[in-house]
Amino acid sequence: MHKIKSVLLGVALTVTSVSVWGQAAKSPFTSRGLGDIYDMSLVHNQGMGGLGISNGSYWHLNNVNPALLPYNSLTIFTAGFIGERRTLENSTTSETNSGGNLNFLAMAFPVKPGIWTTSLGLMPYSNVDYKFSYTDLVPGTDTEVQFTEEGSGGFNQFYWSNGVAINKRFFVGVKATYLFSSIETKYSDILVDENLAAYSAVNKELFSVSDFLFSAGLAFNQDSIFNNKIKLKAGLTYEFSSDVKSKRAQSFGLEQVDRPVLNAKNDTIRGSITMPQAIGAGISFSNGFKWMAGIDVKMQQWSDYKDFGGDNSDNLKNSMKITLGGEFTPDYGSVNSYLKRVTYRLGFGYEETPYTINGNQVKDFGINFGWSLPVGRFSSLDMAFKYGQRGDVQDNLVSEDYFKVYLGFNFNDQWFIKRKYD
Repeated sequence: MHKIKSVLLGVALTVTSVSVWGQAAKSPFTSRGLGDIYDMSLVHNQGMGGLGISNGSYWHLNNVNPALLPYNSLTIFTAGFIGERRTLENSTTSETNSGGNLNFLAMAFPVKPGIWTTSLGLMPYSNVDYKFSYTDLVPGTDTEVQFTEEGSGGFNQFYWSNGVAINKRFFVGVKATYLFSSIETKYSDILVDENLAAYSAVNKELFSVSDFLFSAGLAFNQDSIFNNKIKLKAGLTYEFSSDVKSKRAQSFGLEQVDRPVLNAKNDTIRGSITMPQAIGAGISFSNGFKWMAGIDVKMQQWSDYKDFGGDNSDNLKNSMKITLGGEFTPDYGSVNSYLKRVTYRLGFGYEETPYTINGNQVKDFGINFGWSLPVGRFSSLDMAFKYGQRGDVQDNLVSEDYFKVYLGFNFNDQWFIKRKYD
């Protein structure tokens, strides 16, 4: 199956898809493992390449490290959208497609301002979105068979995070994530009989999950270093390995074009998949609200992943991502210039993805930039852009250039304040 998928990636004639949150851009790389795993970063983090393990923010929700939630002493509601355009290319042809969808809904509010903040959110976890087709001859005949493999859907996640400040320097956080939804795959071949009536043998699988994942974070803050002007921040995150409850519903039958399924057989099996552990570390430096710069590193043991059959059948490898980024605000308190109150961001990311195509691990490199436009006293309209390239025609048979646009609405206010009367 690995060799077949590698060939299909290289000679894919058609790629179509539907995501769980809407119409996402199509990508053959989503045929591996659980598909594309979404970045937990929100829009302001995306402007810095996804940087977020160490750099807490007073005005933006940090969704990367739960230990940084105590920075948010106001109630925050935020929503984000993503649009993307991808160009797939192999040695002979190229294809461009685009799409967009809702990226996240999240909120956080302080249980005890500056000490304990809690957060709830809903966002996709992964996306599967591909279709491969090719034709071949039945051995010893002139009869053609068209083979098709396609997948759609993905997993969603609803999470609850809590962050607590132990003191002015140390913070801890925990996150519980409920993983749900399903991925559908379909394998079929069409054979034209002597009467020119097209028949297709179809095998469908609906793979669904319903279980919890857990993660934790630590953060450290040191004020006044380097001549008492610079702050040092550091962070650590850990995602626990987990056996996730799952279910596979499988059906097989013979279909005649434009007619009902014949001789269909349905079978449902319960089991589990093993989600691997992940660890991330980050460090950043800042000068008040003027500027911030940092670096994150995250690694995940995808070689320990086990699919529904108990194997790592897609031969996933350990992944690693390095992010370097920062932000700059000319004058946060400027009265005369709105542009000086805008926060500008830039970031770079390099990733060794879990996917192995044509015997080589797929690499991903991206450049990000963005900004936050102040709205009212504490809220903002956030935008981020990313240009990246994934895969290589020579090493992986296919490459993918992509451009992503992120749009976020970030609303801050004082909610749940107990009224006082004189």
